[in-house]
Amino acid sequence: MEGHASGGKEGEKGLRGRLMGKLRKEKKSQNQDDVDEFLHGPSDKLHMMPVTNEPAYPKPLTRIDTNTARRWPSAAEVQRARIIRGRSASPKRRKGLVVRFTQEQPEVIGEGGDEATSPVAEIGMRKRANSHPPNLQPSHLQPSRQQNLIVRRPVNSPRHSQESVRSQNTEEPPPGTLQRTQTGFESVPETRSGPVQENVSGKNGGLEDGARHALSQRSGSDRRSFAEIKADFQSGEGLALVNAASNTAIIDQHLPGAPGTAADGISPQIDELHLNTMKNVHIPASPGIPVQQTHDSPVAPNEPQVAEHLTESPAGLSRAPTLTLHEAAVAVGEDALQDFSNRVLHLFTLFRLSAESVKPLPKCTLEELVRAALWWFLKGRLYIEAAVRDRPSSPHAQQTNFFVRQQAYADLAKSLWLVETITSDYPETQLRPGSTDSNSPLADILDVRQGIMASLRKLTMSMKRNNFLPPDSDDVPLTQGLDATIWVQDDGNRSLIASQRPTSAARLSETSPLGDTTQAFLFSRMFVEAVLLEEAASQHYRCPVMVSVIRGQWDKEATAIVASQDGSLNLAIQSERGRGPLWEDVRWQVKHSTVELKLPRGFVLRLHCSEYEFRTLWGIYDYEKKTHASLHQRSGENLVFETILRTFQIFDQGSHSAFPKEPLPHCHFRLFEKTVVEKAATGPRTMHRGFRIAMNTSSKTKNLRGVDQDLLPRDPIQFGFLRGEGGFPALLLKIRDGMARYTMVCTFEDVSERTRLHTLATGIALGKGDDVIAEAPIKTMAVEIGDKSKANCLRGLEWHNFKVINQATSDVQSTKTVLSEDLRVVTDFKAGSITDRINVEPGELKLRLDVNILNELRVLRQPQQDMTISVSESQVSREIPEELAMLLGNLSKTESTRIYTFPSTKELHLFQAALTGFSVLFDGIASSFNISRRRMVVPIYKKWDANTTRILIVQKEKVVQLVAFFENFSHGDCMNFTLKSTDILESSSRSGKYSLRIVDAKFAMPKTRGEAESGIEHGFVCLDMPDYPGEHDDITLVFDNEEGREALISALPAPVKGASRIGSVRR
Repeated sequence: MEGHASGGKEGEKGLRGRLMGKLRKEKKSQNQDDVDEFLHGPSDKLHMMPVTNEPAYPKPLTRIDTNTARRWPSAAEVQRARIIRGRSASPKRRKGLVVRFTQEQPEVIGEGGDEATSPVAEIGMRKRANSHPPNLQPSHLQPSRQQNLIVRRPVNSPRHSQESVRSQNTEEPPPGTLQRTQTGFESVPETRSGPVQENVSGKNGGLEDGARHALSQRSGSDRRSFAEIKADFQSGEGLALVNAASNTAIIDQHLPGAPGTAADGISPQIDELHLNTMKNVHIPASPGIPVQQTHDSPVAPNEPQVAEHLTESPAGLSRAPTLTLHEAAVAVGEDALQDFSNRVLHLFTLFRLSAESVKPLPKCTLEELVRAALWWFLKGRLYIEAAVRDRPSSPHAQQTNFFVRQQAYADLAKSLWLVETITSDYPETQLRPGSTDSNSPLADILDVRQGIMASLRKLTMSMKRNNFLPPDSDDVPLTQGLDATIWVQDDGNRSLIASQRPTSAARLSETSPLGDTTQAFLFSRMFVEAVLLEEAASQHYRCPVMVSVIRGQWDKEATAIVASQDGSLNLAIQSERGRGPLWEDVRWQVKHSTVELKLPRGFVLRLHCSEYEFRTLWGIYDYEKKTHASLHQRSGENLVFETILRTFQIFDQGSHSAFPKEPLPHCHFRLFEKTVVEKAATGPRTMHRGFRIAMNTSSKTKNLRGVDQDLLPRDPIQFGFLRGEGGFPALLLKIRDGMARYTMVCTFEDVSERTRLHTLATGIALGKGDDVIAEAPIKTMAVEIGDKSKANCLRGLEWHNFKVINQATSDVQSTKTVLSEDLRVVTDFKAGSITDRINVEPGELKLRLDVNILNELRVLRQPQQDMTISVSESQVSREIPEELAMLLGNLSKTESTRIYTFPSTKELHLFQAALTGFSVLFDGIASSFNISRRRMVVPIYKKWDANTTRILIVQKEKVVQLVAFFENFSHGDCMNFTLKSTDILESSSRSGKYSLRIVDAKFAMPKTRGEAESGIEHGFVCLDMPDYPGEHDDITLVFDNEEGREALISALPAPVKGASRIGSVRR
């Protein structure tokens, strides 16, 4: 910058003087420019214009010439904007500089500090509550008064725009040259959510200007007492009440130029003044609820809509009438819908031109218009929800999201224009509700129209609450590329669709539901392109269609409805044959994301979907198919239980995290028994392998849920008996199957259903032809794995009794115990039960009786996978189920021994007979058991003598066996052989010993420990298949008393005679 010093002075000074003077002048000029810039500001700031007496209506806007408008700003404008932004926002001020910002009084929202009567937080809450007054119409004011009212534009967010509050009497400057706005992404306006300061009156709007000025201007040193402040407040409120009683006084007070009044805004408290007559405090009006008008004079159509009312009569100063929740919701919805309508009003002309270019609107039927409105509403709502959920990160994705949102706004505006503006001229829409037949097509169309309006209110109310309303048309230019068409375009031979129309016309509310109804549930909706082809010809028909996936509340499977905008193409893909295309007729082309539907008479309908839409449609179909398939009987399963539960609930969901937490009513429940068939030399054997629980929610529940859970024998069943809601019986099942860990509760209508399910799952229930063969008390039950010690988890249980279940017969001896698929031993204890299924082949079941403990029975079992253990989860410790699971795992891998201890030998014999089918005829202790063995060459006999031996005589039908269990016998631990009626039996007594000799007995020698296949098998005998009798020698049994010998003799099948003096005669 050049200095203003004269050339003579510069010549007289030296080099130093010239340089210093030039710097001083440059600094002075630069400071002056900074002051000017600070006072006037850049050109893009808001200027408050002076108040004039021009008319209240705004000047008409000229049409934007998009042909001559420049798309991008010039280089000079860009450079100038950079220079303006680069300057300091807070330049250093010179001492004594006075800056005048506005002539308006500051806004007083409350009294703070130590002497304040209300906390600062409450003052802020009241300020926010009163910052959005309701939109009111000044229809009750006189026209001369209305011209002087302050006009506000519709709001875009919870606060007003900075340019929205202006006086209509202000002289507006001539509009500048209109230029085209850049439409790239960088020009997209960001959503403004923060509050904006308005030049409106504060909390104490009823105070006098002088009092309000005194409150706002007083400094910290000029503090007044609380009594003085309270007196000023009361006097200000009284003055406001007096002024509000006179309508003329209120209006004159807020006219432009009135003292103490802002020229660009009015106080929301004076807009709607409500006084609490009890405490004399201000009560803010509810937003969106109009104040009752006292005059019926409407606002002129040419006048702009006034956003707020000024109350006229003193009645408006009283407390606002109490509204119901429904009325308040309707009022808020109407306010949001009106706000949305004001923002998209500029698009209505485009819609009319587009619709008239295809078909004149007066020639359109009401059904066609309602169908089009429903089409665009559903499409707009679908895409606005998708755009809101989307969180784009890249600039290109953000620009795409912005365009999708603008198009969704336009689609919703189409629906609003058709329903509210076009169809309102039809006389059918003026009919009173109930004046037409509810089943007629007209009633259905009118119901759909009302449903669209109600849905628009709800949607716009949600959009307004979340700040997603479209921007004002004055703030953002019209987005290029918006689709303003009303009637969608089709292509091809339209006559093809004539052969695909259904025989009966479907209701519009059923084919294109707005949402869930009392008859059906809506799951998904998508807009795709449909192509109808004829296989025998090359002609086709192409049009956009809407696919709605619904399910009736009485249907088990979903239905996909394919419908065009005008309803000419209307198909339903369902599962019931005879009603239309089936899901089995659909071919899923994953590569091209195409759904191909085979139609009758050689037609094919192809739906071209996006990848996301294809996955959605396939996912619904596949999930429903798999869920319903769980109720079907699979290979190796038998349906054993089925019922409709009263309620079903899952806790501790784990893998079922998507399952509802609340109880689900009327669920379909099934229990399947899993079996496996094993082939053997004796024939196929069916083995138990657990159960499978299958559950599907009721068709009256929208979200289809299902449970497909296996109850395998490797884990104990943890159950509990509960009482559900209303005292109905409930059964708790705790599932611990690998990663699946949750608890299910089934509530039944009757206690018998709960009992039946529990007994089936635990193996206690009696099947067809089953009966309890034996039942008696039991002292203990233990399990030994191999030759190890007993399992500790069964020692602390309190045992009650046992039951042996098998096919019912007339006699125990005729019961089938080998190769029996029904034989099982159930032992009950206090907290549960153990079901041991004994499905054995010949020679597999072996047992042993103890010589010293007479009431103990041991049963040897091979590895098994069909034992069931059930425990009450509330009556045992947390460690018991885990230990039982380990026990079941060991039983499935190695052989084990069941050890049963009974109160007496009577219960033991009953259990043994029911288990083996052999009745016990004699059970006693012999003091000696001698086997006379003859040597091979010489006639010399050697005796094998066993001391204490337990002797049993058992019988099954005509087969009688002698069973001997030894103790500390070097040649074996046990033996058994068959006794026949032709055997020679001799009795004798000598030296107090009573003996019985079996002459030339046929038997097999006892197995030693080395001969046995396993480590413990040598100590057990098999009754159903004894070893081959390869020995023919005499056997002598010696008793200490005669009673024991006589009891044995009475159980033998052959007569007994006196002892012979000569030895046995051998052949």
